[in-house]
Amino acid sequence: MKLNLTILSLVLVSVVSYGLYQLSYEVQKLEKDLGSLNENIVENKETIRILKAEWTYQNRPDVLQALAAKYLPLLLIAPYQVAGITDVPDQTIDGKLGDVPVPRHNPRRDYSEPEAIPAGPIQLATFSKSGSLQ
Repeated sequence: MKLNLTILSLVLVSVVSYGLYQLSYEVQKLEKDLGSLNENIVENKETIRILKAEWTYQNRPDVLQALAAKYLPLLLIAPYQVAGITDVPDQTIDGKLGDVPVPRHNPRRDYSEPEAIPAGPIQLATFSKSGSLQ
């Protein structure tokens, strides 16, 4: 009986020791993983901070204006290129003019052609009688 109890206690101690040994290595591995994850988080936060700084630098008004002038060739519209209300054909909806507000002629505004075309990256659009934009 004493021999069986001794063998059983030795087996039990061996199993518990092996389990604690494995648990110790698993905890060490998880601590290494946690350390590397924390390092990655710090690196990602630093990268995000740098990217935000670059984004702010690239969104300066002078940079945006230069990019707009380079990639968005805007054309100015002269007042003589805007059609008057008499030039627009009447469109009726169910026999009546819709509830669309119609702009009125402003008597204080000068609708004559401009004297000079402004210089710079912005060009003045011209409209020919053939209906094409130049």
